[in-house]
Amino acid sequence: GGGGAKTVTGTSSSYSDDGSQKTITTTYSDGSSTQQTLSGTPAEPSYNGSQLNYTYNFSDGTKSPPQSLDTSQLSSESYSEDGKTKTVVYSVGNGKTVSFTLSGTIVSTSWDSDHITKTVTYQFSDNTTNPFVTTVQPILHKPDLTNAVYPSDWSTGGIVTKPITSAYKNIYGDGYIDLMQDGTFAKPFAQTVLTPNGATGSGAINDPNAFVTFTADAKPLNNNTPTPVTYDLRWGTPDPMGPNYAANFNQGQSSYSLPTSNKIFGGVLSLNTASCKNAAADTSNCGAKLSPPSSEVIDAWNKGWTGKGQNILIWDDIDSTGSSQHPATVETIAHRYAWGSTFYGMTYHNNTPSVLQLDGSIAPSPSKVSIHVINMSYGANLDYYFKTHPIGAWTTKGLLNARDDYQASYSNRADLLTTINYTGNGNTGAGFDFSDAVLTKAAGNDSTASLKVEAQYEPLVYWLSRNASDVTRLLIVGALTGVGTTTAKVDIATYSNIAGNDELIQSRFLMASGKVAFANGDNAYNGQSMSGSDPDGNGGNVGTSYAAPRVAAYAAIVRQKFENLNAANTADILLATARYDTLTCYPNCNKSIYGQGEASLSRALAPVGYLR
Repeated sequence: GGGGAKTVTGTSSSYSDDGSQKTITTTYSDGSSTQQTLSGTPAEPSYNGSQLNYTYNFSDGTKSPPQSLDTSQLSSESYSEDGKTKTVVYSVGNGKTVSFTLSGTIVSTSWDSDHITKTVTYQFSDNTTNPFVTTVQPILHKPDLTNAVYPSDWSTGGIVTKPITSAYKNIYGDGYIDLMQDGTFAKPFAQTVLTPNGATGSGAINDPNAFVTFTADAKPLNNNTPTPVTYDLRWGTPDPMGPNYAANFNQGQSSYSLPTSNKIFGGVLSLNTASCKNAAADTSNCGAKLSPPSSEVIDAWNKGWTGKGQNILIWDDIDSTGSSQHPATVETIAHRYAWGSTFYGMTYHNNTPSVLQLDGSIAPSPSKVSIHVINMSYGANLDYYFKTHPIGAWTTKGLLNARDDYQASYSNRADLLTTINYTGNGNTGAGFDFSDAVLTKAAGNDSTASLKVEAQYEPLVYWLSRNASDVTRLLIVGALTGVGTTTAKVDIATYSNIAGNDELIQSRFLMASGKVAFANGDNAYNGQSMSGSDPDGNGGNVGTSYAAPRVAAYAAIVRQKFENLNAANTADILLATARYDTLTCYPNCNKSIYGQGEASLSRALAPVGYLR
């Protein structure tokens, strides 16, 4: 037979004594019943005096009646690794326990004086606290460079926004900032920070507009002890005329003619044409024709680095009539590079300094005028010496004898060393100070294709290198066959003296092109055709006399950009940034021949990473 449907007639719930379990009883219409037991999860308790009040949460969304524990029933407690949570276990009798996970709330944060020890105090619902101690390392901020901003129109005054290099610093969690290096005098940048491991290229800061320190290579002068050197590489003021100078050679011309003829130490430099070669100074359309300078000089001009504000002294074979083309050629080479500099002249025939202006007149000196660079493109005439002293000629012994003889008898030796340290003490030219001038000295032209003469045997080079007040600012300059590039390498000129094995001279030896600044026959000086270089640089008027003024101009340009450098620092930068990769000997260049390599204006103007 059939029967009626079974239906639920009621439900009831009951809890275990400790509230951890819930039993649900369901009754049906036929008098039967079923039971379901749920296990609860203890909820985080609330603290009330000495009692903990808590309930169990069940999966059906209900809670047990409140349960109470005495705090004395605590059997264990532990904290999470981060200190934010606390697990407590209480005994509820009969060997049973109940555990709770308590979430902490931060009530205080403090830092120790070391700025890395941090204490965070958490408070929990059982009214306890946990001081959690951690060590937080600082975040290292490496320097970044904000590049210089150049004006679109230099004619408005040429205001350049100088680059800014951010500090090398640690920023700590408590907000403390440790400025380890910020480019100031007190905290200069280390070269290795700006260019890690001396690297260049992406990420390197070569021109920081700041103080920079590096440890110089050992040199004989300081007893082979490496010495930290700090350079003040803060920028000076760019010359707004620089882009105008560059524009003269930026139109693809093979040469540029000065607008007028001009005086150089009493003589007149002009075009070598029938109508111009006897022109007076300032004659229109008779200006000398000059070949373009190297591309790195053009680049420097476009950024305003022309040597402006720097005084260059050409110490040479100058007389009042301008009869010698040599000083005029030397000045023209230096002037073509350091277009913004002021040039003076001085003859080596006088025992006391008589400083000349370009027009050949004695320079007035109402106040002290600092000479920043002295170029000496002259030296002992060894060829003439050996013609009159043939014994031992061109041997090591003969060269040593010649040097000794010059030292014993050459009256200009004392004058040389006195003059280049001149500070103006009452003699003619008393307003001039030579004591902080970079000294560029031609290495000499005594070598031949088969005979290589070391620069140490040129007596004036040797005397300067042995004078403690001069050697640190001395640059001895040998000649190359032209201006080298990485794609068109050049070699030492056959006539040029080499650096040699004297380590002190070797450490001060640079190289530059020995060609003049114009083609053969283009120009005249006092009506006489000037000998220039032929187009391929294999002949004509060449010599270390014409390599030295290029380096002199570089020194003036570097001193304009980094106006706080002294002469010794400037000379060291030019030595440290010289290169071999533009020479045919690369990568196996012998320092006894090439010294420190070819002088590089671009590297010297952005020297960090090249300093060695």
